[in-house]
Amino acid sequence: MMHKLIVIFDQPLNLFEFSMNWQAFMRLAEQMPGLRREAVSLIEETLYGEGRPRPFKIHEFYFDNRAALDAALASDAGQQAGDWLHQFTGGNFTLLVAPHQTASEKDFKKRLAPPKKKARPRSV
Repeated sequence: MMHKLIVIFDQPLNLFEFSMNWQAFMRLAEQMPGLRREAVSLIEETLYGEGRPRPFKIHEFYFDNRAALDAALASDAGQQAGDWLHQFTGGNFTLLVAPHQTASEKDFKKRLAPPKKKARPRSV
């Protein structure tokens, strides 16, 4: 099952500096072996969870399975990216690992459909 490494960056104090350092992080992280794809999201609004560190950006790195993700983190590129991540953020981030699952509209609408009624035998 595909797994992803998720980095949730807290709101930086200096956006320009963060942007420059994030690009350097990307150059390192994209060299990790087994990386299949990435997704990046800038957080527009926090709907719930005020009082916690404000999330700024989410970056997801996708791998074929957990073993491939672990190997990428243990690689030289993974170690260098991790070191730089800690350096430029001052540790102001959350790092998560999760299996990646998706459902299409067809899948979830099917699950939400009411169960079909069984035909009752008619008495004569």
